[in-house]
Amino acid sequence: MEVRTLPEALRTIMEQRGWTQSELAHQLGVSQAWISKVCRGVADTGLARAQELLARVGWEVRFSPSVEEPVERREFLVAAASVVFAPSAASSNPYLDPDYVRALADSLARGRYELGGLPLAARALTHIRQVSTLQAVSLSDQVQTAASDLMYQASIALYDAGMLGQSEHASLIALDLAHHGQHFAAQARAYDALSRVSLYRGDAPRAVQHAQRGLRIPDLPASRESSLHMRLGRSLAAIKGHDGEARSALERALEARGLSPFAEAALGGDVAIGLSHLGQYDQADRLLRDAAHAMGQWSLLFQAQYLGRQAQTAIRAGRPTLTAEHMQALARALPFIGSARVNSRAREILQRTKAWERIPEIRSARENLHGMLPPDPSSS
Repeated sequence: MEVRTLPEALRTIMEQRGWTQSELAHQLGVSQAWISKVCRGVADTGLARAQELLARVGWEVRFSPSVEEPVERREFLVAAASVVFAPSAASSNPYLDPDYVRALADSLARGRYELGGLPLAARALTHIRQVSTLQAVSLSDQVQTAASDLMYQASIALYDAGMLGQSEHASLIALDLAHHGQHFAAQARAYDALSRVSLYRGDAPRAVQHAQRGLRIPDLPASRESSLHMRLGRSLAAIKGHDGEARSALERALEARGLSPFAEAALGGDVAIGLSHLGQYDQADRLLRDAAHAMGQWSLLFQAQYLGRQAQTAIRAGRPTLTAEHMQALARALPFIGSARVNSRAREILQRTKAWERIPEIRSARENLHGMLPPDPSSS
């Protein structure tokens, strides 16, 4: 059995052993009031203290990558095999097995990092249908949290596949499950996804609202808080007259400390997109360059995204030579992934560089980029 938070661990221990909060408090040597506050997410303790307390009832703290970050292939395969060949008591419906559902979330995340969202769309829609049938069932906290993770990953895969309505639907399911499970970090993550989808749809005011709601949730991890500040900044940057507020939010995002190398690179690249819209082209290009180079070891999708954003930034800055360089790199990346967003961005770049077509470097880059693009489904 694996759980993700201290409140979830305490609730699981009470459920498995049939203890009340008072009985668990006695076993741990703490007060019943403290147990109640931790379970409700209004109190917390340090890592060392949590390890000490859980050890008193035979539990231990382990560290592993988040499903929001790349997972080593061997670690993922071992986890997947364990839930396929060792079904739980809920095997009549595997979506009631939290370990199985977490493995599905890991699978979607891994596939998106490597391939993009288009190859995963059908699988993500299947997960949404399966989880939707569970909402009327009384679910354990562990299943609610794991299912919220899965719906978040489904939402992001469908977002990258260009299926925005279905992506928003999955985000709302993730939010509902996180509310029922009283999982604050998962609630904030769902608001992050909703803000992302709203901005891509062109509804910046709604994207701002979602980001602000997420930021009002207490005790968020630094990675989630910084991501929501980034979402807020990028959304404000798309609304005329809010440049100062947007810049402040983006700078606040960059102040985050203690992030993993992956999260730090992704955050820098995402902040750069907002800075580019604010006309901060040099800083945006530097951050995007660093993110694109770093992402090569983790995610071809993210690398291609940032390469495309570099080209768009160079276009806004009126730098055709630099634009051509980024277009050539994007063209080489396209065959490795299936992403509606990357493809759409490449078509936009081709459209916006028509005026520079007489420049030899641009002409060559346009030919290569066009040659690598798959057919546009909207034109068929």
